[in-house]
Amino acid sequence: MPLVLEDWIGQSSNLKNQCEKIRGATISERTWRDWERLAGAVYPQGKKVSERSYTPEQTELLLCLAWYRKCYPRVKVTYRSLRNYWQSNEYKLDEVFDAFCEAVNSPQEKQTPTPAPKLIALSNVKKSCDQIMNRCISRNCWASWKRFLGIPKYERYVEEGLASILVYMACWRHDNPTKKFPSVNRLITMMKHWSRRAMTLETNSSGKMYYRWQMRGCLGKDLAKYLAAYGYKISTRTLYKWGHFSQRRHYSPSELSEWKNIAAKKRCA
Repeated sequence: MPLVLEDWIGQSSNLKNQCEKIRGATISERTWRDWERLAGAVYPQGKKVSERSYTPEQTELLLCLAWYRKCYPRVKVTYRSLRNYWQSNEYKLDEVFDAFCEAVNSPQEKQTPTPAPKLIALSNVKKSCDQIMNRCISRNCWASWKRFLGIPKYERYVEEGLASILVYMACWRHDNPTKKFPSVNRLITMMKHWSRRAMTLETNSSGKMYYRWQMRGCLGKDLAKYLAAYGYKISTRTLYKWGHFSQRRHYSPSELSEWKNIAAKKRCA
């Protein structure tokens, strides 16, 4: 009989074990009760605690809470902040479910450990942030940004998610040089906007740049970044393959619209 993943992972013991793997530490019974309360899962079911089951939404909230506690162990969590984090980190849940599908549906002897998250050097992240800010970010400023996200002082590598938040912080600071940073949860929610979905360390830019490109056009060397803002991850090499492309040429807004149409057709092809 095939195993339904949502039902299996929704069981109390299985879900707690997976949350402990994500967090990288044992979760005490008292902490687990607090987590259940945050996810809205504390109610009598007429069963033993070990046999308790959760709804799909409660399961996803608890998995996201494990990720949240791993990345921000000292930040206060509320029901609202947890839901915001859940809505802006759906890709993490997909990774958990994909790993479980491979582990559960494959023979026991072929099971492989869950792959470690992709790590990115902080030095590369800072170079991208310097490029966005058009200046070298000072050591004290960079240290305060890392401290704001809970990154240890001498950490050299971070997960891709934290790297993306740092890049987005540079974009936000470029557009708002005098304002105070929003909360971490607010930054994560803002990153969910469609114009940031394709943003990576290689295709970063700020909202002002997007507006300037839409009004005045852009150079060919920035065309990949422009298309990335609309969800099309295309390399410069691919643009050359499509033909009639030059990094030195200036493309007008109407020509940029044509490039978007070409990218859309290529994606559907």
